Amino acid sequence: MLARRTFIASSVAVASGARAASPAWIDAHAHVFVHGLKLAVDARYSPDYDASWQTLLALAEKNGVGRAVILQPSFLGYDNSYLFSALKAEPGRLRGVPWISPSVETSVADWEEMARIGVRGLRFPIFGLPTPQWSAYRDMLTEALKRDWPIHLYVESKRLPDMLPMLLDGGHKLVIPHFGMFDRKLGPLRDPGFELLLQKVSTGRIWVVLSGAYRVGLERARPAGPLLLAAFGPDRLMWGSDWPHTDTDLDRVTTYPKTLQLLEELVPDAAARQKILVDTPARLYGF
Repeated sequence: MLARRTFIASSVAVASGARAASPAWIDAHAHVFVHGLKLAVDARYSPDYDASWQTLLALAEKNGVGRAVILQPSFLGYDNSYLFSALKAEPGRLRGVPWISPSVETSVADWEEMARIGVRGLRFPIFGLPTPQWSAYRDMLTEALKRDWPIHLYVESKRLPDMLPMLLDGGHKLVIPHFGMFDRKLGPLRDPGFELLLQKVSTGRIWVVLSGAYRVGLERARPAGPLLLAAFGPDRLMWGSDWPHTDTDLDRVTTYPKTLQLLEELVPDAAARQKILVDTPARLYGF
């Protein structure tokens, strides 16, 4: 069981569109943790505040969002224990994407337990970190394929040309956050990694999350939105708050509805937004 496994140890003004929102709306990219959890040795960020799953769900509900996909923060490394505890506490409202160590044995029973509690993908939050030695992840990637779990890549766009073909050729589904991770200095029109992302849409196995516009630059995210919508369509796009907006000075309460307002601006068609907010993430994550 997960609880006994070593690798687990290792208000606000609501957006106008959210006032009439359905509780079926899904936040497809958020993080949860509390102050005092053990940080990874190479952590790039050390939070001095709590961002509990209870706070996330309460804030989401105030903004018309009923469910969320929580992803393991990079600064917690491979210790997914808090993420797993959140999934067990709210199985109907949460799905999770952990970061699993390749150096600790994970049994068939462990994978089954993760699937049972709501794990629906594997995360590689390697922005600013070395590229994994993928051979060490062979068994893990095989397990993801068997379970139809997508691989989540949080990585600089300049590294996508090395990673996308390898993972796609292996048959994997991929999720790329933050408007496709293009370099904010280059922008979406001049970034080779972003260009490759658009080219690979024909595989039908890439999803992009419209999240973290502040990470790529709001002035860059606005023109990227229509490009992504035209290429991927609402069936391959999702929305995420990127709560609690780690490593920024953004307010953790007032920023949440602003991310929904941006989605409404970029995707004015209500039917398309419904797919992005509900249908697409519900299908991918098994809500």
